[in-house]
Amino acid sequence: MDLELLEAVLGRSPGHLAFTPGWLEGYAAETALGYSFPTLVENKTARTDGLVTHGLSDDDVARIAYFEDTEYAPAVFDVATAETEIAAQVFVATTALKSTGELWSFDHWRRHHKPLLVAVTHRVMREHYGLTPMHEIDAHWHRIKAELEAELPKKTRRFVKARAKA
Repeated sequence: MDLELLEAVLGRSPGHLAFTPGWLEGYAAETALGYSFPTLVENKTARTDGLVTHGLSDDDVARIAYFEDTEYAPAVFDVATAETEIAAQVFVATTALKSTGELWSFDHWRRHHKPLLVAVTHRVMREHYGLTPMHEIDAHWHRIKAELEAELPKKTRRFVKARAKA
């Protein structure tokens, strides 16, 4: 849902895309165990808000799949919008990714985790997309994240480490 992160994934401005607010009934966005990002968990009484993206090229979809790594896989779901319900491709967690059981907050993620993820994503996509197989990217991802965290100002670095332990 974050356009700056999407730009880092696509390697270009997402200005060619159109977005429609949408939601997925019967699923909650919960924080993934050990990470700052969400995972969808089936919950009959829940609803997860998001954006339906229109105009993605085949390369855009391939780049998104590479970013999502082996921890997420595409699946087709019926997604509601203000006007209609449409079949949309949604990346859902594989069995390798577990939930903390805590609801994930987009606003919290944006305030506390976005800058580092955007920086890591820019570098991973620039240095590895099209070169490093997806199943080998995790080691590079973690190395790049550690390098960029080390460059953060000390105050920010303490906050990032404290959040990682929480």
